[in-house]
Amino acid sequence: MATIVERPSLRSRSVFSLCWHLSVWGGLGIIVAAAATISRTDVVKPQALIALVVLAIITELRPVVVPGKDANGIVVSYAFVFAIMYVYGLPAAVLTLALATLLSELYERRTAWKVFFNIGQHALCLGAAWIVMVVSGHTPSLQDPMVTFTAYSQLWIPITWAVFFLINHLLIVGVSADTTMTFKEALREDLSYYILTLFAVLSLAPIVAVVAVTVSPMLFLFLVPLFAVNKAASISRQRDYASRHDMLTELPNRAMMRAELTESIEIASRTGARVGVLLMDLNLFKEVNDTYGHAMGDRLLAMVAGRIKAQVRPGDLAARLGGDEFAVLLPGVEDHVSAVRVAQRIRESISRPFTMDEVTVNIDVSVGIALYPDDGTHIDPLIQAADSAMYVAKRTGTRIEVVGVDRGDERG
Repeated sequence: MATIVERPSLRSRSVFSLCWHLSVWGGLGIIVAAAATISRTDVVKPQALIALVVLAIITELRPVVVPGKDANGIVVSYAFVFAIMYVYGLPAAVLTLALATLLSELYERRTAWKVFFNIGQHALCLGAAWIVMVVSGHTPSLQDPMVTFTAYSQLWIPITWAVFFLINHLLIVGVSADTTMTFKEALREDLSYYILTLFAVLSLAPIVAVVAVTVSPMLFLFLVPLFAVNKAASISRQRDYASRHDMLTELPNRAMMRAELTESIEIASRTGARVGVLLMDLNLFKEVNDTYGHAMGDRLLAMVAGRIKAQVRPGDLAARLGGDEFAVLLPGVEDHVSAVRVAQRIRESISRPFTMDEVTVNIDVSVGIALYPDDGTHIDPLIQAADSAMYVAKRTGTRIEVVGVDRGDERG
């Protein structure tokens, strides 16, 4: 779903505040009621319930994370939680998902407001799905589990998925607090992906439920294909990372820098912000390679990358373009002066001596600076402008050169 960013005020009148309070207090009420109900009941088929709870916790802690999508991953635990709801009713499902979510949130070390929100919104969404079951005439419980499914189940079960998804998506988008998109844009972002993945997971729930009430010891066999999917996703992430990063310095590479710059320009075109591009070329690096060898040169590049990364903001992007060329992307930079300050910090850092195996090396860097939309309104003219400025800085010895607004360079 949409990425939840740093928390705005919970006291303000906003979509964020409304969604957070609705999720937390509504979900807390459902959880308390569920706990009170379960404390007075005896469980029929307890072995199956225990197995489902264990599987839900395991898969919550190990979501399937695919490259280029939501960092939280595809939550496979929903399949087992919904199976619990179909067989044993809402209270067991709510408490299972609350426990699994709490353990996952603590493992990920999320902030308290996110923990409360995620637990609450899950309970609220399950409560909405339960209403569909009640309306359809199905109210299983721990004492009276549902052990048979009919053709009629094919009608109401998909509706529980749709209701769960709709409430879940609305609440998460509501607290995403993404200032670069409107609420409507955030709602539609990757919508087909989220529908497809969630419904694919939930389609397993009826199968899991049938296995649970017939041959519950077979439940743990579901871990085999899930392990295989997780392994395949892990390999895919590794390959995606390698295609987007420089393996020597671990910085993003040219392809990723261009992709991020394109996205930053698209956002800036809607918000009226600026985007800064710094292109850098090391001075005297060839002499280091020739004198001490390529192994020493590689170590120096890795150390330079570390110093560059230490001088930029968390939202900025430092990249290695190849050889001794680096770049920094500055989304939301105020003006040329602010970009120059970043360049000065980077240059001062790189100009300090590097010590490797008791050998002290001194290098410098030439930096060219260009800003969107001042110096280019498209990615290629903007990069060309920064590149031209960098070579001016290198040729003239100024070390830092800014594309002037009246310089006559290509502006897009």
